[in-house]
Amino acid sequence: MSTTNQWGNPASLGLAAFGLTTVLLNLYNAGIVKTATLTMCYGFFFGGLAQVISGIIEFRRGSTFGGTAFTAYGLFWIGLALMSAVTGWLKLTTIGSGELAAWMFMWGIFTLYLTIVVLKTGTASLKVVFVTLTILFFLLCAAFATGSLTILRVAGYEGIICGLSAVYASAEILIKECIPRK
Repeated sequence: MSTTNQWGNPASLGLAAFGLTTVLLNLYNAGIVKTATLTMCYGFFFGGLAQVISGIIEFRRGSTFGGTAFTAYGLFWIGLALMSAVTGWLKLTTIGSGELAAWMFMWGIFTLYLTIVVLKTGTASLKVVFVTLTILFFLLCAAFATGSLTILRVAGYEGIICGLSAVYASAEILIKECIPRK
């Protein structure tokens, strides 16, 4: 008996968790909202935990890519939320350290090699998610390395596009799998 059919597709949940949280944090990065406290709380549970659960289910279903991506980005969100809790109010413009720039750079590298896989095998909507996410990490790296509020604002708007593309990809999967074609 195949276990693949016993598990639903967790990608819709994982992409929604990633997308919604990414949009909300990048509203802060873009300067549209003034705080990110609630976003970081949800970043831990929805952006983080929901993606980790999605990743574990992806591994269970036999998807190395989905398991790796969702688990890693879920743990990214949990780590970011914990950093926010440890440092008090999340003020990304004042953190601006070499350490944070290095972390964003390494996440950019990780995302870049996932993007290479998606460009060869993924849907058009996933290609947009991963290309914009790669750009986002490198923009955040530049913002934190230089302390540039302008680059952070640009990253924020680009991150909103990235997050919305993930929400779109989530909806695409859910609609395709749950609404029967006539």
